[in-house]
Amino acid sequence: MQLPGGASPNQGFQAAILERGAIVGGIGFHRTDWEQRATTIGYWIAEDFQGRGTVTRAAARLIDHALDVWELERIEIRAAPDNRRSRAIPERLGFHQERVIPNAERLPYRIAVHVVYVLLSDQWQRR
Repeated sequence: MQLPGGASPNQGFQAAILERGAIVGGIGFHRTDWEQRATTIGYWIAEDFQGRGTVTRAAARLIDHALDVWELERIEIRAAPDNRRSRAIPERLGFHQERVIPNAERLPYRIAVHVVYVLLSDQWQRR
C-alpha cells in the first residue's frame, strides 16, 4: 500500500513537543494497521513539564487526525500499570481500559506489563 506523499505504511509518525525551542517530549503513532483501521499512540514528556495538560492536548489532536482524516476506527494507548500520569491521559480522553498484557515488552532490566486503553471512533464522536 502506498500512502500520500510516497510514504510506506506502518512506519509510524513521531512529533517533538517543544518548549521555547527545546524538545521536552514526543508523541506519535507507533504503527497503523490500515486493513483493520487501527493505530497506537505513544508519548513521553520530561518530568519538569508533566502535569500541564500538554500531552493530553497533543494526543487529542492526533486522535482528531486519525479519526477524521485517516478515518480509522480504533486507537490504542498503552501504559505501565504503575505510571498513573501516563494512564490518566487516555482516561481523560474517554478511552476505556480493555486489558492488561503481561510480558508485553522486553526492557533492559525487566519485562514490562502494559495496560491497554482503547477508543473507538464512535466514542470520540459522541464526546
